[in-house]
Amino acid sequence: MKGQVNVLLATYNGSKFLREQLDSIGSQTLPVARITVRDDGSTDSTLSVLEEWAAGRPNVRLLRGPRLGFAKNFFALLTSPDQESDFFAFSDQDDVWLPDKIERAVRALGEGDADEPSLYCSRLELVDENLKHLSFSRVPRRIDFANALVENVATGCTMVLNRAARDLISERLPEKAVFHDWWCYLAIAALGKVIFDETPRIKYRQHANNQVGATASRVKFFKRRLERFFRHAGGVQPRSDQAQEFNRCCGALLVGRDKEILDRFLSVRGNIRERITYSAAMDVWRQSWFDTTLLRVMIVMGRV
Repeated sequence: MKGQVNVLLATYNGSKFLREQLDSIGSQTLPVARITVRDDGSTDSTLSVLEEWAAGRPNVRLLRGPRLGFAKNFFALLTSPDQESDFFAFSDQDDVWLPDKIERAVRALGEGDADEPSLYCSRLELVDENLKHLSFSRVPRRIDFANALVENVATGCTMVLNRAARDLISERLPEKAVFHDWWCYLAIAALGKVIFDETPRIKYRQHANNQVGATASRVKFFKRRLERFFRHAGGVQPRSDQAQEFNRCCGALLVGRDKEILDRFLSVRGNIRERITYSAAMDVWRQSWFDTTLLRVMIVMGRV
């Protein structure tokens, strides 16, 4: 199987579970050519764990700070110099990859046109701190730009990008994005190809220190949706702000129906009558009826 893979690992105060993740990366059936790690200013023993693990492994490159924050740390990794790799895999610091995770991704991406920006992502197995199975993440009904504008179904730690996708995103980095993985999903859903693998090849650890996580409980799932709704109803408008940024960075590349969808969505900040009209016949949609209903309410309120 052809293609060199660069694993992009972002760390920050993650020493507790980091070694397990590193060992799972090092045990892939398709060996990774290089591992680029950027530590975002850890104050625990993360750097010591990294340095010890990297000793004797010439394919590991360790970058240190300064503090950028979660999303910008990954963008810094994505844009770090690399003229040799064909694929780029995001990695969190606290999960465990199954041995064939990278092999499945590279095989799926390799079936397409190397010149087409392509992104592979997959379903998750949610586990507790001790890697005990909790549940599986949902499988999206379908993937398209109208969904990507208002929802992310591609979890970053499952993502592998081909070089064309990496170059497209790196050349048009946002000044502000909700999350790095959502931005990548949005860009490639609009301008390339998204491949979703329904077979989970990652144990996605749920614990108290997760910066971003999923939830196994249906009650907690709906509670989290409501909490996000009311939090964003206080004046923060992450979706439309991100859409405006996407229009600035990539809008000139859009054509046809996707351009119309973006233009209509950007008009959602109009008066109450326009918002009601749009919400009744909106182009954008989310994967569940519950989330789509909340989205309609937020649009009417002007809080999208």
